[in-house]
Order: sequence, then structure tokens, then C-alpha cells
Amino acid sequence: MKRHIVLGCSPVLLSLLFASLVCAQGFYIESTRSGSSDVEEKMYYMPKMFKSVSGDRQEISILRFDRETIYHLNPEKKTYAAMTFAEMKAMVDNGRSRADDMMAKRLASLPPDQREKMQERMAAMKNRPSSSGATHEVVSTGEHKTINGYACDKYIVKINGKESQTVWASKQVPGYEPMKRDMEGFLDRMSGIVGRKGDLGAWFKQIDGFPIETDSHGSVRTVAKIDHRSIPASEFEVPAGYTKEKNRMPGDPGSGGE
Repeated sequence: MKRHIVLGCSPVLLSLLFASLVCAQGFYIESTRSGSSDVEEKMYYMPKMFKSVSGDRQEISILRFDRETIYHLNPEKKTYAAMTFAEMKAMVDNGRSRADDMMAKRLASLPPDQREKMQERMAAMKNRPSSSGATHEVVSTGEHKTINGYACDKYIVKINGKESQTVWASKQVPGYEPMKRDMEGFLDRMSGIVGRKGDLGAWFKQIDGFPIETDSHGSVRTVAKIDHRSIPASEFEVPAGYTKEKNRMPGDPGSGGE
């Protein structure tokens, strides 16, 4: 009797294949940021979730793009702050509204001739090119070097024609595309919130490869280790025992704002 092996789409087989794909989507990254002092940084990534741990004080930030929420944790005090994208947008809009109110009150207090001159200056400022209209250019220099085992290509980022950053990026990091798409989505969302029309991540989108080393005005961040691994969902949660702090608007008592 002949035996036939049939490869069907069994639920068990599909679930195992899906699980293996999910496990391959995470990253654990260690890097060093040098400038006035060296800072060790760790980053964890799973789709729609980022976590960074920075410095000796272990400052922690968690981005849950799936929840549209950013968390900042203080391990020493066992406290955390959480802000949704909607709350962030309201805070920015409120800050603009307060600034407009303050300016209106200031104008009202000026003599007519000074008020007219101030209004002319304000009109001239509004007509100037703003940062939201900045031009971004990414230049591939054709230079190559190996950094911590990764073959990298050199890019120069220019904003309004002036050199802003030098980036050494590698195409030798498999599975990076989902992470890059998530970061691009976050930068686009932040651009909309602060009114920058998507230009916060304009240069990032043009870099071909994983940024292994980035030099921005003398502050150099170098990736030392990249592990392609599954990160537990619990890593992106606020630990038990932490107390939530109240979000404060700029200018509120205790906010530290002006």
C-alpha cells in the first residue's frame, strides 16, 4: 500500500508558522551615545512597540503605537507618566492658544502707535519661511566602512542646505523593514501633532539601511549589539507597583513651564 503525505493548511501548522514569524520580528539593541559624557542605551522592539532604557539612572520610555500612548518611567521613585497622542495634541494646541491670548493682552496694553508696529512685525514673521517648510536632502557619499562587524554606507543629512547629521547605515540587518515602517509612522504622527507637516522624519525615510552610527553636532550614537529576538509583551508594560503621575499642561503649577 502506498502512503501519501498530504501537506494541508492545518490550523496547527499555520499557527506554528505564524508564531515563528512573530518571534523573528523583535529586536534588542545596545548602543553608546557619546558627547560631553558617554551614555549606555538599550532598546527593545516588537511590532508597534518600542522601549528605551538610558543612562545610569535607567530612564525608561515606552512607546505603544498600538495604544497611541507614550510612557515615561522613573525607576527610582517607582512612578510613571502616560500621555496619549490625543492628549499631546491638545497640550500643543493649548500652548498655542495661551500664547495667542498672552500676545493679544500685550497688544491691548500698548499705545496705538506701538501696537501697530508690533502687528507689522508679527505679520512679517508669519510671512517668513518656517521650519515646517525646511528642505531635507540626504546625500549618499559612496564611502564605506565596517562598524562593530556591520558593513556600512555613509550618508550626509542636510537641512536647508546645511549639514545636520552624518549617518553610517548597514543593509546587513535582516527584518529591519517593519521596525523602520513603525518608526516612520511615529515620526509622521509627531510631525502632525507639532504642526511640522511630516518633516521630522523626512531624512530618516531616505536612509537605506539600519543606522549603525549617527553623528549629530558632535553627539555620536553607535550601535554595539543587535539581537534579532522575540521580546515578551510584559517588557512594554508599566511594572506593578508604579504610581501614575498627573499630566500637567505647560504653565500649570508644578509643571516647570513658563
